[in-house]
Amino acid sequence: MRSHERRRVKAEPSMTAMIDVVFLLLLFFVLSSTFVLQPGIKVKLPSTVTTERPARKDLVLIIARDKRIFLNNELVKFNSLWGRLVEELKFQQEAALVLRADRDVAHGFVVRVMDVAKQAGAERIAIATSPLDRSKKVR
Repeated sequence: MRSHERRRVKAEPSMTAMIDVVFLLLLFFVLSSTFVLQPGIKVKLPSTVTTERPARKDLVLIIARDKRIFLNNELVKFNSLWGRLVEELKFQQEAALVLRADRDVAHGFVVRVMDVAKQAGAERIAIATSPLDRSKKVR
């Protein structure tokens, strides 16, 4: 009888195919992940214990540290703010106006902007704050 010797074939995975799979997985996760849109204007919000987030599409009025005013991320001069607010509030009568003022902006300027918003017809004005770090003591 003839004995058959079995030869063992060493199968090694191809590194090129493995690298392709890794890159495809990386690409899949990068493209399918959720992107959080942050406004392009940096504002340091004051901290409070109670913070609410708007539930629906509201008008967002941002006052930057250098007193530049942005309505829905568009630069608006103080003199034309009333007209722009009247125009926006025509289409969004139920919308609240969310005021995101930098904590270093003078209080008087913020009050003037709020007064213009009230005169333009904004019935509900919400002042945006950031959550207070619970580890810090309230002063």
